[in-house]
Amino acid sequence: MGITGLEPRHEAALRDFVADFRAAGEPNIPAFFQRAEWDHAQTVAHFDAWAQGEPMGWTLGTEDRFVACTTRFLEVEGTGELLGLFNFRHRLNAQLERFGGHVGYSVRPSARGHGHAKTLLREAMAFGRGLGLTRLVVTCSPDNVASARVIEACGGALQDTYFHDEQDTEICRYWIEL
Repeated sequence: MGITGLEPRHEAALRDFVADFRAAGEPNIPAFFQRAEWDHAQTVAHFDAWAQGEPMGWTLGTEDRFVACTTRFLEVEGTGELLGLFNFRHRLNAQLERFGGHVGYSVRPSARGHGHAKTLLREAMAFGRGLGLTRLVVTCSPDNVASARVIEACGGALQDTYFHDEQDTEICRYWIEL
């Protein structure tokens, strides 16, 4: 297995990845920011642009709120199957420090329970080190016990739990020292 950026060769694999979530009744994939109207080439172009700090028409409020982000996939070498992804925000703004953090990740439903989330978070940690960061913020819902276990297994220390008014949900916020 390896970590890769999204490429033109992943078109069928990405379609299968998204279909796996839909079949499991999970139409919203955490850390995966693709619009339904985009074809594969547009998705690849947007992911590449975002990694370079270009918003490419994606509105997250105002331009000053946009944060460069890099999306990487966990790929089965040889088959090209995409098992999961992480989205790494290169810096935090006030909103991301409270909700979202540096890293979001997802594992496709059919591949859960095999340690892929830990692999993704560890790869994201290495990515953050490469950017010169010394610690990361990672958040999850208090009822997402699996994600909390992954974060803690990767060195995450719970900073606080609070109610996030804008999202109308409870949030657990962790710091991971790099």
